Amino acid sequence: MNQTRFKLSRLALSLSLITGAGALAPVSANDDVAATTDVEVIQVTGIRGSLAKSMDIKRESTGVVDAITAEDIGKFPDTNLAESLQRITGVSIDRSNNEGSKITVRGFGPEFNLVTLNGRQMPTTGGGRSFDFGNIATEGVSGVQVHKTARADVPSGGIGATVNISTARPLANPGLKASVGVKAVHDTSNEVGDDLTPEVSAIFSNTFADDTFGILVSGSVQERNNRAEGMAVDNWIPNVDLSISPDLQLTDNNQRADGNTWYPQNAGYEMLDNDRKRTNGQVVLQFAPSDAFKATLDYTYSKTELDVERVGFGIWFNNGGNVKSATINENGTYVDMTEVNGDFATNLNRNGSASENKSLGLNLEWQVNDALHLELDAHSSEAVSMGTGLGHDAYMIIGNTSWGGNAVHPNATANLETKSAAFTAGGIPVIDFTLTNGQAELLPQDMGSLFGGVSKNEDKNEMDQVQLKGQWLNSSNSALVAIDFGAAYTDTSFRSTNAYSGQLAAGWWLWSADWYPDDMFYRVDTSSLLDQFSGGGSDKKINYFYMADFYDVVDIAESIDCDNVDAGIGACSWPAELGGVFGAGPIDDDHRVSEETLSFYTQARFESEFNGMPINITTGLRYEQTDVTANSLERPAVSMQWVNGNEWAYTYATDRSFSDGEGKTREFLPNVDMNIEIKDDLIGRFSYSRSLTRPPVGALRSTTSFDGNPKVGQRKVTVGNPALKPYTADNIDLSLEYYYQPGSYVSAGYYRKQVENFLVKTTSEENLAGIRDPFIGPRAEQAIADLVAAGLQPTDQAIHDQINANQGTPQGTPITGDENDPLTVFSVSRDTNVETANLWGWELAAQHMFGETGFGVQANATLVYGDVEADVNAIGYQFALPGLSDSANMSLIYENYGLSMRISYNWRDEFLSGFDQHSAPVFTEAYGQWDFNVNYAVTDNLTVFVEGLNITEETQRTYVRFKEQFLRGYQYGARYNLGVRYTF
Repeated sequence: MNQTRFKLSRLALSLSLITGAGALAPVSANDDVAATTDVEVIQVTGIRGSLAKSMDIKRESTGVVDAITAEDIGKFPDTNLAESLQRITGVSIDRSNNEGSKITVRGFGPEFNLVTLNGRQMPTTGGGRSFDFGNIATEGVSGVQVHKTARADVPSGGIGATVNISTARPLANPGLKASVGVKAVHDTSNEVGDDLTPEVSAIFSNTFADDTFGILVSGSVQERNNRAEGMAVDNWIPNVDLSISPDLQLTDNNQRADGNTWYPQNAGYEMLDNDRKRTNGQVVLQFAPSDAFKATLDYTYSKTELDVERVGFGIWFNNGGNVKSATINENGTYVDMTEVNGDFATNLNRNGSASENKSLGLNLEWQVNDALHLELDAHSSEAVSMGTGLGHDAYMIIGNTSWGGNAVHPNATANLETKSAAFTAGGIPVIDFTLTNGQAELLPQDMGSLFGGVSKNEDKNEMDQVQLKGQWLNSSNSALVAIDFGAAYTDTSFRSTNAYSGQLAAGWWLWSADWYPDDMFYRVDTSSLLDQFSGGGSDKKINYFYMADFYDVVDIAESIDCDNVDAGIGACSWPAELGGVFGAGPIDDDHRVSEETLSFYTQARFESEFNGMPINITTGLRYEQTDVTANSLERPAVSMQWVNGNEWAYTYATDRSFSDGEGKTREFLPNVDMNIEIKDDLIGRFSYSRSLTRPPVGALRSTTSFDGNPKVGQRKVTVGNPALKPYTADNIDLSLEYYYQPGSYVSAGYYRKQVENFLVKTTSEENLAGIRDPFIGPRAEQAIADLVAAGLQPTDQAIHDQINANQGTPQGTPITGDENDPLTVFSVSRDTNVETANLWGWELAAQHMFGETGFGVQANATLVYGDVEADVNAIGYQFALPGLSDSANMSLIYENYGLSMRISYNWRDEFLSGFDQHSAPVFTEAYGQWDFNVNYAVTDNLTVFVEGLNITEETQRTYVRFKEQFLRGYQYGARYNLGVRYTF
């Protein structure tokens, strides 16, 4: 009840400010009341000019807004938008293939930040709402604004921030403007692709008919080849029972009171040779027949293609009964273990994916009269990601597949005798193996195929949006400057499909070497692999693996006659419906979620004075209603079978059908922003807002998944929840900014967020789909009575046999529930809105230009706190917020005499990146990167430049719970770009 009153009081406060603030002392109206998202910044040139313009946007904005602007037409500060955004206070980035990909703002990860393009909400793929900045080239971008406080006139969806990408417009910069850039890219890690790859970009803008008509065309084509080296452990298994291992030598130093332990599952190296192509383009047409009307038609296109040739090699840790020796440290982690037998396998992968984005938009602006301005904006946009070629993940695994010389394989010589791994708190684990017969290394004749498979996924997000905006200017002598109002309708549909072949055997481990010529396998030396890590390079004990042509292996595997294999050779399994290893299989999953959102807003702006200090107040209210419809293709369970003893199985419907689900939410989102000029150039700000982020798309699905087999006590079902509410946050911001000279300022800000409706997996006992339980029905009761009367123990197997005897069916006949049996009680888990979290932090920033020397410095730091941190000692599910971390950035610049230079360091502290399949927290370790950029203007039009990224070749490492529970480690090279740009 108190919480309800609190929300109503917030709403009343906002409404009173809207309706009653006219009592403030009036000042003259400001003629320029356009939102900062409408500021055209393409005129800015040079690093210092860009920083100064960004500072002005920060200073003049309502609420807390940071920005980055283009240095010149076709020249953004960084090649990658995310890597530019990380220089903004409070913004950290996630990297994919050592390129900026997604952003975290004030501790809120990519799913909690909304990205708009020219004020339009953009579709996303990947089953979520996070936007991948790696898909957008920067050449056509004129500016990016990061709104850290919510406003009624800004689309909702970002609890962390709303990021608006502004692109160039021809009428905003009349006349002929053009730029052409050519760049050669060299990644020092490259081994397979071209050492130099091209990037070509161009932008052309011109106006005609006395600047009443304009056209702008921009485009870029980029390619990058690189290698990523890595090592991985699949997961850490809790509480493995090693008691069945004979003659186990165990050193147990576990100091945990609960006695829990964790054992590694597999360990191996990998090399990924990546070929990334990115194509971007935009066409803009503008027509302004008078000062009162302007029409803009634009089309934006982007496509990113990634082809990966991956090779992974390593050893399989089976745990259980084949452990020879092991050591457990004080945290319960197995840090050293030796097992017997097994294989040293090579995983040959071919992965192909493409992400494509299209957006067609129309914007109409009409200055009705001196007081009223109207704007209608509509767009239809689509984002698609899909597997290309063989699919997202096509793999064939080869390895040692025989026990050594026998009649069938006279040339085969060895198998693994032992395999071992040692883990430390830093670096990567050291793995090793020994072979039978004292053999030093595996040989080509030991190699054969194990198994393979392929998956093909497609995600599509289609969005249609119409926004009507209006602004009324008050010409009377009062404090009220303007009233903004508007409405929007957004229709969004998500679809995700997946086809998976399953794991297909390609001959069996002990026999398949017979099918493969020895000379198709060749040894690859890996002595320098992962040399930036301790435990890598010269520290490794395994410094080779066997390789073969991927398609040659597939051809031979598919040539095996699975129905008529030679005696003793074994068997294979290529299901006919898949047409071989990589034929087109049926769609396994098809999930669809649709959202229709209708919103209205009003916002009033006031200017006045308080004790002689200018004060500006903006207060608004936004209302949103969202209707969700969800459908998922399913083959539901229709009954349970008691197969035998404690063996159970589901019987599924013959045909698949779409499930149905729906939900509806309503939200009021008030906001108040106030800034006061305490003295010349010293500005204080206060903001309160209520913002929201919609729940993950995957959680909104209408799925019903029957997990595993329905053994007694293990009848578990997972369902989706289309009725989930959005996350909502109450936000307070306080900041002080001092602009003490042109291009220079210092600022300090404090923010606090209380976020409600975080998702928690809850479980309830329910009946589903009329499924009956024969284990506790009248037949089972009668069988128990008969057994007791006969003096027999009513075990599960005995009850099952007695039921068959009583009904005259053969012993071992499966028993299906009938209408006399009670409904089955399932443990049903679903996401529900339960948790509330508090986050707070400090943002510190400084920018200083050293007069006319050309030197300057920009630095910032963000300190974040919250009651959302993960407990590494907790067992089972726990609530924690991924992405929370401190960050800091520093850039040194010089610009004079045609030369401009910048060297930057960006640092992000360790953060929780998610949870593994055992609900254990996964952490990404702290990461820092040095970059530089040097430009020299040969003439007024011609510039040559060189860029360096990750010049110290930093590595990335993740772990589970404790640093010794290594999970992933990746090593990348530095990237250098050399190019020329001609502007006219």
